[in-house]
Amino acid sequence: MLPAFIDQSKIPHKPGVYVYKNNKGEVLYVGKAIDLYHRVSSYFHSSRLDLKTRNLVERIKEVETVIVESEIEALILEANLIKKYLPLFNIKLIDDKDYLYIAVTKDNFPKIITARKKDLGLVRKYWGPFPSGKTVRETLKSLRRIFPWCANITSPQGRQKKRPCFYYHIGLCPGVCAGVISQKDFNKIISNFSKFMDGKKEQLLAQLSEEMTEAAHRQQFEEAAKVKKIIAGINYLTQSNRTKLYLENPNFLEEETKLALEELKEDLGLVKLPERIEGYDISNISGKEATGSMVVLTSGEVDKSQYRKFKIRISGRPNDVGMMCEMVRRRFTHKDWAMPDLILVDGGKPQVNGTKLEIRNLKLEIPLFGLAKKREWLYSPEGKELKLPKKSLALKLLQKLRDEAHRFALSYHRKLRGNILFK
Repeated sequence: MLPAFIDQSKIPHKPGVYVYKNNKGEVLYVGKAIDLYHRVSSYFHSSRLDLKTRNLVERIKEVETVIVESEIEALILEANLIKKYLPLFNIKLIDDKDYLYIAVTKDNFPKIITARKKDLGLVRKYWGPFPSGKTVRETLKSLRRIFPWCANITSPQGRQKKRPCFYYHIGLCPGVCAGVISQKDFNKIISNFSKFMDGKKEQLLAQLSEEMTEAAHRQQFEEAAKVKKIIAGINYLTQSNRTKLYLENPNFLEEETKLALEELKEDLGLVKLPERIEGYDISNISGKEATGSMVVLTSGEVDKSQYRKFKIRISGRPNDVGMMCEMVRRRFTHKDWAMPDLILVDGGKPQVNGTKLEIRNLKLEIPLFGLAKKREWLYSPEGKELKLPKKSLALKLLQKLRDEAHRFALSYHRKLRGNILFK
């Protein structure tokens, strides 16, 4: 239980930022959390708090929270609020010389480093300053999963002939330290990182999509899968960063989600607001270890408790439509699962037509649409194509659902493939 002065209904089990204030309304501390309720509760129910934290808790008289969509968004928002309020119990940076920057060195095999203002003349390119060193480190930790770089380069030629470092084995280093990647390929990673940091997301994604398509045409499927993973990572990390809007209106996200659902109802001609939306996707390589995913938005919010995964049973030649139909058929045999107000399948007319037939055979009437990646157009069971504006909140909501369905299906597919490799 939280103290009586805290309204529990305003502390949700969602990612975001929490702000502690004293009896004068002054900000004492700003923090971030994956689960706001658990994090805030921990301050008032732990017997192992240090002296500084106990001193903080004694002064707290008010708690405010801001819900965000992703962990990296919480990092950025936390840093902005600390810079805005300079809370007593946060680590404060006194002047600009202490701020950290993210930089790329001038080496033949560049390093990605953190730097102080006095060091900027020695680097090739930099971004910042950032008001929190912790934010910089956490951000780089997330980015390294997408753009792996090598920090263990010491020879003049840019590489060491020795065993790969620990980070190479966990996918966070491409192996410059062991000479297993060319200078050209490594600098391509650094170039992609720079485009991301420059805010050229759309340009970078277009470039990567082209590379993925070309690799697939050359039947270099492993290379195509690597590029696809980078694209998925970028999309995950860059769910709209609207820190300024959060600062101006803490209820921004809830208001936008409600508006997106209203737009969706109008744009798709739905009878009622879609409280439960289910998204479906298939993942396989040449039909092997095929998996299906069902992900759910409840009132516009990701509801992971309702996610379901399917190991596809049909075998033979790859048949995405047949696999989708099997998954939908099996899903609706579960009478105890809540019924959706809207179904979204990943794909175009073939996937929509196959799913429509399954739903009709089950004597169900559920609005259904497909969302194809290439054009980002919606396809209805009647064969109509619906092109929503790129800035449409309804489209962004459906894209979030579609991308989450893809991520969930892919993660299960990789798990099954991994199980085979280790048998």
